[in-house]
Amino acid sequence: MIADPLGDSALILRELSHPAYEVAAAIQAAQIPGVLEAVASYETVGVYFDPDLFHPDSLSQLNVPEQTAASVLHEIPVCYEIGEDLDDVAKALGLSREAVVGLHTSVAYRCFAVGFCPGFAYLGYLPDGISGLPRRPAPRVRVEPGSVAITGRQTGVYPLERPGGWSILGKTPLYLVDVESAYFPIKAGDEVRFVSIVLDEFHRLKGKRL
Repeated sequence: MIADPLGDSALILRELSHPAYEVAAAIQAAQIPGVLEAVASYETVGVYFDPDLFHPDSLSQLNVPEQTAASVLHEIPVCYEIGEDLDDVAKALGLSREAVVGLHTSVAYRCFAVGFCPGFAYLGYLPDGISGLPRRPAPRVRVEPGSVAITGRQTGVYPLERPGGWSILGKTPLYLVDVESAYFPIKAGDEVRFVSIVLDEFHRLKGKRL
């Protein structure tokens, strides 16, 4: 593990021996003096600390358990009937709409990191049949909350209104975050499975929390 300084109160950990989310969880659990927060990305961990209390050598003795506790599995209902880009995605991949949906709902995705905006979970990896799509040529200025999208090997749900360049396959009726009440149910290391629902069910569930 290599620790590169990021200013005077943060480090970036690289060349990890375990998945980044496991290393971040181990740092948080270790209660190392001066450490304020450990945040996972796909392959690195950011460690934020109080420079008056933290010593970098304290990370050298970090123990990352070989077997971590079972992750939380979240099931997210998705109405693919209202996916703005589903037809374009199907055409680009040479598949039917039904085949794209079937592949997207066929696996559970690991949350590797949370970022971009509050509560946005980077999920992977997509099945081979729907993997490899580039971002849209021009990003949308506004993507509605709940939009379920893909790009490259990743999938994710826009929890808040934001610009975005991923291809939208459908929408979930659920709230995935509530910033005011600090409700962020999906965490790095969790798993997410998408479940296809019809439009009537989408309207029935509209506004509920995950």
